[in-house]
Amino acid sequence: MKKALKIAGITVGVILILLLVLPFAFQGKIEQLVKQEGNKMLNAQFDFGALNISLLRNFPSASVTLEDFYLKGAGAFENDTLIQAGELTAAVNLLSLFGDSGYDISKIIIEDTKVKAIVLENGQPNWDVMKASAETDTVQESPAESSPIRIKLKKLSVKDLSVSYDDRQAGMYAAIENLKATCSGDFGSERTLVDLELETPSLTYRTGGVPFLNHAALKADMNVAADLVNKKFTLQDNSISLNAIKLNIDGWAAMQKDGMGMDIKLNTNEVGFKELLSLIPAIYAKDFQDLKTDGKASLTAFAKGTLTQDQMPQFEVALNVENAMFRYPSLPAGVDGINISATVKNPGGNIDATEVTISPFDFTLAGNPFSLKAIVKTPTSDPDLQATAKGTLDLGKIKDVYPLEDMSLNGTIQADMSLAGRLSYIEKEQYGQMKAEGSIRLNGMKLNMKDIPAVDIQRSTFTFSPRYLQLSETTVNIGNNDVTLDSRFENYLGYVLKGSTLKGNLNVSSNHLNLNDFISSDTTAVQTQAPTDTTAASSSSGVIRIPENIDFNMQANLKEVLFDKMKLENVNGTLLVKNGTIDMRNLSFNTMGGSITANGAYSAPKASQPRLNAGFDMKDIGFAQAYQELGLVQQLAPIFSGLKGNFSGKLQIDAPLDENMSPVMQKVQGSGNLSTQDLSLSDVKFINQVADIVKKPSMKDIPVKDLDLSFEIKDGRVNTEPFDLKLGDYTMNLSGSTGLDQTIDYTGKITLPSGGIGSAFGTVDMTIGGTFTSPQVGIDMASLAKNAAEQALKGIVGNDSKEGESEEKESVIDKALNLFKKKK
Repeated sequence: MKKALKIAGITVGVILILLLVLPFAFQGKIEQLVKQEGNKMLNAQFDFGALNISLLRNFPSASVTLEDFYLKGAGAFENDTLIQAGELTAAVNLLSLFGDSGYDISKIIIEDTKVKAIVLENGQPNWDVMKASAETDTVQESPAESSPIRIKLKKLSVKDLSVSYDDRQAGMYAAIENLKATCSGDFGSERTLVDLELETPSLTYRTGGVPFLNHAALKADMNVAADLVNKKFTLQDNSISLNAIKLNIDGWAAMQKDGMGMDIKLNTNEVGFKELLSLIPAIYAKDFQDLKTDGKASLTAFAKGTLTQDQMPQFEVALNVENAMFRYPSLPAGVDGINISATVKNPGGNIDATEVTISPFDFTLAGNPFSLKAIVKTPTSDPDLQATAKGTLDLGKIKDVYPLEDMSLNGTIQADMSLAGRLSYIEKEQYGQMKAEGSIRLNGMKLNMKDIPAVDIQRSTFTFSPRYLQLSETTVNIGNNDVTLDSRFENYLGYVLKGSTLKGNLNVSSNHLNLNDFISSDTTAVQTQAPTDTTAASSSSGVIRIPENIDFNMQANLKEVLFDKMKLENVNGTLLVKNGTIDMRNLSFNTMGGSITANGAYSAPKASQPRLNAGFDMKDIGFAQAYQELGLVQQLAPIFSGLKGNFSGKLQIDAPLDENMSPVMQKVQGSGNLSTQDLSLSDVKFINQVADIVKKPSMKDIPVKDLDLSFEIKDGRVNTEPFDLKLGDYTMNLSGSTGLDQTIDYTGKITLPSGGIGSAFGTVDMTIGGTFTSPQVGIDMASLAKNAAEQALKGIVGNDSKEGESEEKESVIDKALNLFKKKK
């Protein structure tokens, strides 16, 4: 017995040792396989930080885990991360590791993963990273070299998965955050029962700019009968919770040759008005359990038919609310008289047959009634819109019906407007067939929120007509800032309904506008790193984007504008906004002690790096102020810090901008010139060194005579053409370059004054190197000594010496040169 136990113990020990040792034997093979298969299939950047193998974690299967996995796109998405995963684990049949017939995967575990799917305006998706079949076929030289991976999945586990889908062509966006899910079933068989459980605290969906779901909480527990051969999935027992709404779905969906067939019905017997209100994020987040409601509500939906790229199934979503109300017990008033009848339906076929009806949407807020009705037909081909809105919203009453925190709101909105007609009437300028009349008036609006400047709009009026939308009588005060607008917009219906170009003329004026109040202070924290995702500019960045469907002619009259450290006064000129670009036409302003006139363009269309390409005509700009207020000057011309006086000139610059609207210095290109007549030097280090060499301390702080130089900015350096720098009686002729790294690379000559000892030296070669903080000035001492000796001997030997005297002259010069060197 003891011997048997001993043998069993040894056997178990050997097995455990093998389970610990074997992974190291196969780890290299699996890592090679993953990278090999990935490179065969993908046309993208694919890599991972580590690959680990365990025979114990999912015994008797082997676990293969990829850590810090990422997949980046190609082409237009070269710097865009499609997938970034903290950990991906696959359970592989242990026996399949010992053969060459393939590897069976039975379980996949995904943790801490982010997926970002994007469709550009031209329809190009960022997930199209698979190589063409012809490419993959050429890689596989023989069947013996391939190691196919077979998916016989029985369980999929997901933890902390975030997925976003941004379809810019269709104007649709969806996102799921922090998803937890498990999916089990035998996907290696022909038929199986799939058990799915999932939960996410945040589900967002919007289309056409309309948010249908905004950070809604979703839970689902579903059983699906899967016919994997025919690709048909039948919904059985299931329960779904969307915020407070509980519902279930009956029916089936099947993949077909030409699309997806379906017959699905939404069952919402438990839905009440309170549950419907839970879909409004602001209400669901504020004391929802204490909310008192009344009234009848129903929500039904079905879809039946085939969904293809060009065809919709028959579907209908209907919401009805009758005589409903809600009120917070702690507040003095509520919202009552709520009646809603809304449907979205399509008989099947063309999506253009979809019809949206809201008739009515009525409510009374703290005694003020409001009514809205709308019908939209043929939404894709030629939107046919009928809409009316009438009523008064007393913004000061909102605090009586909804618990506002750290916020006060006052003012009234009065609406009385109606629209009826087709978008084509506007496009064809058939304004007589279009009805658009009425106005929306805002009076006495005041908004105060914590950490945000107070907003005050005394009066603003939108007036509607078929041709245009007029914005008048509008002055907005934000903190100490004020902006007055007088504008007219054309094609406003096309802009709202189809996203076509909004045209307009705007007159913008202001007495004080501090742009720093509208730029987040934390954007500077991200500016030390270059942006890595060029396809989607982060909304948290400081980049000012220019919509491409706006065509504005703006006349600016701004008395004072503050931006960063700059102060601009009397800003006047024309700004043409079109195709994602602001074109400046003779935009003039006073700044830095002088004046500037700008002509050029700032372009920042969606998903592109912003760029400034403009020319500036500068007059009487202060050197010291330019250094203090402009980061570009601090990096390209730090010498300005030691100069006193003003300069005038021209600058033409082409500069890509980073996320903080600052130039990407290494890529700045430009040229220009500057001149000055009142320049003074003060503690310029390389001038100080020259002064020490020529024993002239007064040069360290001395007025400079006329200076005129031309320069070129290229590849992170400022290159100057030869120019004269007159320091009293001394003249330096310099040319060369300075760099972003503060390095100096100048060569030139210094001409010493005539008369006295200076006349003995004449013109001497010199170099300036090192950096602005530690310059290195070099003077050709041999040339200096030779010039001095030649000048001294002129009186002794003479310029017209005879042949016999030439050797004597050279000997005297050599002796003088040696003597000068010894003294030095």
